[in-house]
Amino acid sequence: MDEIYERQKIQEELQRSPEFVDIFSRLVSGKPGYKTVVQVKPLTVKCSGCGIELKKEQKFCHECGTKNPEAEKKEENKS
Repeated sequence: MDEIYERQKIQEELQRSPEFVDIFSRLVSGKPGYKTVVQVKPLTVKCSGCGIELKKEQKFCHECGTKNPEAEKKEENKS
């Protein structure tokens, strides 16, 4: 489950990079300097206990009570 989340995270970071947007824009439009708007879906987090979708900021699953490791990582980064 963590591997899938990490791949999703890497893909999102790549899609938000200016280099990707520039190359993608040039490929789609055929014009240099054209900027395409790349719509990125929000990253989803699933509970490791029951598989229900959680918000990133949720500390615990509302169905089974399992801790959300992403919320813990987010708090550690704030410190």
